[in-house]
Amino acid sequence: MGLSMRENNLTELREGQLSGLSQLTWLYLDHNNIDIVEEGAFDKLRRVKELDLSSNRIENLPNVRIFQDCRSMQFLDLGYNQLQSLARNSFAGLFKLSELHLEHNELVKVNLAHFPRLISLQKIDLSSNEIEYIEPHVFESSPSLKVLMLDSNRLAALDQRILDSWSSLDSITLAGNEWECTRNVCALASWLSAFRGQRDSSLQCSSPDTAQGEDVLDAVYAFHLCEDTSIEVTTAGLYASTRDLAHGGSVLLGPFTPNPYEGEGSEVVTSSFTVTVGNDDLESTMQIHKVVTGTMALIFSFLIIVLMLYVAWKCFPAGIRQLRQCFSSQRRKKQKQSMQQMAAISTPEYYVDYKPNHIEGALVIINEYGSCTCQQQPSRECEV
Repeated sequence: MGLSMRENNLTELREGQLSGLSQLTWLYLDHNNIDIVEEGAFDKLRRVKELDLSSNRIENLPNVRIFQDCRSMQFLDLGYNQLQSLARNSFAGLFKLSELHLEHNELVKVNLAHFPRLISLQKIDLSSNEIEYIEPHVFESSPSLKVLMLDSNRLAALDQRILDSWSSLDSITLAGNEWECTRNVCALASWLSAFRGQRDSSLQCSSPDTAQGEDVLDAVYAFHLCEDTSIEVTTAGLYASTRDLAHGGSVLLGPFTPNPYEGEGSEVVTSSFTVTVGNDDLESTMQIHKVVTGTMALIFSFLIIVLMLYVAWKCFPAGIRQLRQCFSSQRRKKQKQSMQQMAAISTPEYYVDYKPNHIEGALVIINEYGSCTCQQQPSRECEV
């Protein structure tokens, strides 16, 4: 048995006003103008399983256990109101509650006191609020949670402890938030990479300006946001492996390194465990990178020169022939000049210059007397 009072222009719910309806199993009060809900408004509604208070003007709930008598409640809708905060333990005692709607309100934060021991909760809709902060342990009290809707809020990052408490989720919506694509988003990126349930097709970065509008996962990979200088992350982004360390072998890390602390001999914290990384390996790697870069630059320069020569040979064959002839003529001239220089500095030869007297005749030669002089002449001809 149920009661629907939709669109009746109700403005308030007074204490004890519904206490005579203890046999109700569902009660619909949505699409009214309710802005006041007094303490005890839902007293004695022990059998109510569904309560719809959506599309009203409720700004706050009494700071008491307003639903404490509704222990059979499985569905509660407070969406499309003007709630700016939730009273402490507002939902206390709702052990059978499986679906809770709080979308399109003005909530700014969510803390553990809002969801105490909702052990049967399977779906919660917190979309289209102003949520900036979620307490790390909020969802630990809801181990059966399957569907979570957090889209269109003002979240910039999520704590790793929150993500760890989402192990039971099958579906989540996170689009339309103000994700800050720096190292603060690494924990979320790692979790999204491993999540196998239904989620938004794209989460866009809101800041910084260089990544604004980019998909969160694309920005993480493109800008290497979650890589440490001494750790190589695979392109798939699921696992990372360190190179051979200075004092040990290689190890396998979990996805990404959300909170690395830099420094010599420091520890790099991953989502799985901690590994110590030295700087010796980093220095040797930098040297290798420099050598490889220099070699590639030389090869590239050589290829450019070859390409220019090939283009010149194809486009200006006549000019190439003239240039070749010019080089050949200059080579021949140099060879000729070098030969002349070698001839000029070659070893001089000695010869006998015989000058007989006018008195002595031809017999001087036979009788072997007279003067005979030996001179060094620049010419190679011998005169007697």
